[in-house]
Amino acid sequence: MSNLKQNNYNNLKLRINKDEYWDFFINKDSFGAYNGYDGKLVDRCLISYIDSSDEDCVSGDTWLFSKSGYSWESAYTIDNTLSNIGYTGIDNGLITYRKDRISNKDFYKIFTESKYDIEGGDNRLKLHAVSGTTQLYDYPLSVKDGVIELNGGFYQGFFKTKCDEYYILPSLLDNDDSWELEFEINKCEMEKVSDKTLNDKYPNNKGIFFYIGTRAENKWVYLYDEEDRYGMESCFTLSYDDYIEDAHVDKKTYIIGNFGDVEPEYYEDDIDNYLNFNYYPEELYHPSEEELMSDEVDCEGDSLLDDYIDMPSKPRVIDESLPHETLDGWCCNCETGKKGTVQVAFFNACGCLQFKNVRRKTALCGGEVSCSDIFGEDLYIDDFDGLEEEGSYFEPELDISDFEYETTTGFNLRSANDYYFFTDNKFMLFDRTKKGYTVSTWSEGTKMMYYGKRDKFKGNLFILMNRTKTGYTVNNINELRDKANNVYDSTFSDIYENAFALRITDDGEVGYRYLVKDCDADNVGKYSVLEGYSFKNVISDCEWHTVHVRIAAMFDKMKLYFYVDGKLVYVTKELPKLNLHELDDLYEKQEGVPFNISLGGGTQGLAETVLYNYMLNPTRVYPLEENFAGSFIGYMRSFKFYNCKMDYTDIVNNYRFERNQYSI
Repeated sequence: MSNLKQNNYNNLKLRINKDEYWDFFINKDSFGAYNGYDGKLVDRCLISYIDSSDEDCVSGDTWLFSKSGYSWESAYTIDNTLSNIGYTGIDNGLITYRKDRISNKDFYKIFTESKYDIEGGDNRLKLHAVSGTTQLYDYPLSVKDGVIELNGGFYQGFFKTKCDEYYILPSLLDNDDSWELEFEINKCEMEKVSDKTLNDKYPNNKGIFFYIGTRAENKWVYLYDEEDRYGMESCFTLSYDDYIEDAHVDKKTYIIGNFGDVEPEYYEDDIDNYLNFNYYPEELYHPSEEELMSDEVDCEGDSLLDDYIDMPSKPRVIDESLPHETLDGWCCNCETGKKGTVQVAFFNACGCLQFKNVRRKTALCGGEVSCSDIFGEDLYIDDFDGLEEEGSYFEPELDISDFEYETTTGFNLRSANDYYFFTDNKFMLFDRTKKGYTVSTWSEGTKMMYYGKRDKFKGNLFILMNRTKTGYTVNNINELRDKANNVYDSTFSDIYENAFALRITDDGEVGYRYLVKDCDADNVGKYSVLEGYSFKNVISDCEWHTVHVRIAAMFDKMKLYFYVDGKLVYVTKELPKLNLHELDDLYEKQEGVPFNISLGGGTQGLAETVLYNYMLNPTRVYPLEENFAGSFIGYMRSFKFYNCKMDYTDIVNNYRFERNQYSI
């Protein structure tokens, strides 16, 4: 009571907090009328400010930038380049390409050689429009008349890389710290332009308008965990242009390599269309004699060419990991046609042949160059530009199926639990070995890389190496060690307290969604997704609102305070404090993945992940995709990030500022 007396409030109002349990608390926010508005935006400790009506904050529909005049006092950036960004940046549209219009060689270059340059001293938050290359989802958005229109798309970007290089927003919420997030937002349904948005796939994620944390789990778990020990694989199939149920592809029944023009045209004088024929053994696509005899496949009336291109009426079960064969004899076991042409043999689903005259040099059949050489090992035509009508040869397609991929530091992407560090410690470098430094060979400042693998092997060698016929020996015990040491067991700890979203429901409730560790959970990852919301209709349809959210830290907990148009509408219970952190892997394998912010949506998780076989779609659904893959439908004008606690009068000030600025 002495504190109340010192504050000299004579008419304090009593409110009821209805979150989780009913309790009484003193609320000073609504005391009296506030008339101190000075017409200005509160910019004390404003460290990031995106305003779509400011042309310096917008670049087409693709990029958003915060105003250069507002930055975090502890921010630092130096000139540097993310040299491994191709491995991860293709998953969320930072680096884009058309999956159905790219050659293996071009993909390999994008995957391994893409770079992202960071300019020293530029402390602006940069967000790019999210997209993907799997062609599973659409992300409609645009910026018109200074307003961001969100109809299934959203923006995303990272604010921190490895230490001492790029760090523009705080990632650590210390005790007594407050982060204050403010949005000028308008929830309004629009006419749908696509049925393939994340909201269509995950309707329960619709309405997420802000996300902070890691944008995805570690994608390399696909390679570390090829045996799928958690049972994440599913059994759904799709055609190349269909929407995928549950974002799964059954690798054992899905036939890849058939993504060319489904209705190619052939001309007597030339081939004007890209022919992407299936390159697996012919018997895998064609019906067996038994099927033909049992009338399971009907040949009569089928167009020979269309049957081949559109795939057999009864597709064969294959695995994309099978070694492929070239179609030797595709045109080289041919007959001479009219003058200046060769007869090309096309196979239909029933094994029949149709010959077509194609203009080529006579030398192609029986000369120095074979037809299969021209079209490449899998008959992929790389580039038509610059080819003459006669006498030019197509570049063979690059076979990347057995390539090994490494980071710029030399670590294989398939290898888990690697570590390295650089040191100039003389106790380690002067190690009295043949290659060790000595006082005569040492140069001051020299650093060496030490590397190794974290030991995950827990087997008992006394039992395993038991001197029996089946017992392990020093010659083969490393088979067990290597297998154990390549197990990645941090997939879920990577995302605990590292995935936080704000959401507005269709009923006009505003609240949060948060993934935390839960040892009592009955799921594989031992996690829970917490969420809570205000009363309904605090957000009206098709009206502009100022939504202000305070994240207040208290030791290892935090509480959220939601204000709408200057009024406190919801206070949460105590929650585990945010713990934004990197993935438990080499930094080079996760460039641009942790420390992300999304505006207008959540995150894709691994819904659009791309690995070596860029034609193969994702086959697993992890928690981030399931719970945060969604977006806000409506309009957004601004986003502000404050890193200090704001008074209630400041929150009201900003609300009035937004109303006066846009004459609302």
